[in-house]
Amino acid sequence: MNAVANRLLDYAEDVLSSCELLSDCSWGHHMSTVLHLRDATGATWYVKSHRDRERYFAELTAYRCWVSALQDRAPRLRASNDSLRVIILSALPGQQAGWPSSHASRPTDASAAEQAMHREAGAVLRRLHNAQSGHPWPAFAAAKMAEFHRLMPTAASLLTSDKLDRARAQIAALAGLPAPERVPCHHDYTPRNWLIQDRTLYVIDFEWSGHDAWVADLARMYLGIWPGRPDLQEAFLGGYRRYLSTTDRKMLHGCAVLTAVWLVVRAHESRQASFEDASRAALLRIIGESA
Repeated sequence: MNAVANRLLDYAEDVLSSCELLSDCSWGHHMSTVLHLRDATGATWYVKSHRDRERYFAELTAYRCWVSALQDRAPRLRASNDSLRVIILSALPGQQAGWPSSHASRPTDASAAEQAMHREAGAVLRRLHNAQSGHPWPAFAAAKMAEFHRLMPTAASLLTSDKLDRARAQIAALAGLPAPERVPCHHDYTPRNWLIQDRTLYVIDFEWSGHDAWVADLARMYLGIWPGRPDLQEAFLGGYRRYLSTTDRKMLHGCAVLTAVWLVVRAHESRQASFEDASRAALLRIIGESA
């Protein structure tokens, strides 16, 4: 084990007493270290250390302020250490949800199961968004444009100027829409952060969470799942119990354009070449569409 993993185990033993390392579940982006542990009682836990201070406090805030609204559908926070940027979370049952097939040309048992999963995901996300009362956000459009400009120094080396101009224009169009409310958002709400056990869906990984417009939490699915699977969009929104108005669709489009630029930059910085290519392709597809 490396030094980080050893520090995590030392901290976990301080909190949990004797514990056994079951596996290292860290992602390849190396932004966090995640260890799966079992304590002396047989209970299992995850200890997670963030390299980035902002990501640590975003996840800690989510667990302290909002995640309880999901009740048993998300881990519970056992302990945290600000100096180590470490949290200890209860383990959940289930396996990572599968990414749906790109197209569903006719009804099948598999597509029906995917629809049920996405309906459940919509219902769970509504709980998160309702965890705190929404507040008007008159600076919404200006905040999104400011975020785009922060990405520009890196994005300019990864995308052509004409593509960035189109992206900028479509994000700027948000200024013509009514200001939304800000609600607690997950910001990485895709099947890779859903666990499934006996048709019950659980949600993990809140390090990108924060306040945003509710449609911002749909951006990843708008980019990567819904284009070929309108049935899953319908199922998800049915579970969420809210459908997209014309204004919502325009707002979702602008948020998704910004998200796609951000994904290209993040994938490049974390050296995930295939994810960078996929994010770039998604961006080029949606900026060619009318909002």
